[in-house]
Amino acid sequence: MSTQLPVALEQHVAETVAALARTLYPHNAVPDEVYGRVSVAIDAAANEDAAQARMVRDGVADLDGRSATPFIERTADERLADARAIEGSELFELVRSTAVVEVYSDAATWRVLGYEGPSFAKGGYLRRGFDDLDWLPDPPQGS
Repeated sequence: MSTQLPVALEQHVAETVAALARTLYPHNAVPDEVYGRVSVAIDAAANEDAAQARMVRDGVADLDGRSATPFIERTADERLADARAIEGSELFELVRSTAVVEVYSDAATWRVLGYEGPSFAKGGYLRRGFDDLDWLPDPPQGS
């Protein structure tokens, strides 16, 4: 998780939001801090909007209430089932839309996925390993 403490959201709520983000976009090698940024971003918005803060708290309470065990303590399969159960809810959509930006715009995620980052500032891809993909088969020669 992020070292920044939430302001508008309680710590448990922030941790649950991060766990939901990891459930929606699971990458074992991506550090927890990346998913913690989802909570920080949502917390910043909730700090400005009391209704949103209440919606997030209520959504987390709903997630926690789906079992005797808090969402953050459930197995990956249980978390996924609960995420599917709330699909389309305000909390789900907020975490989904925030996480897709926060997780995939992070350099730590790029390193895990093998993305070298934006190429424009480095002269483009053509002379920077455009053809260095080692995870795809070589194309057939001479068609």
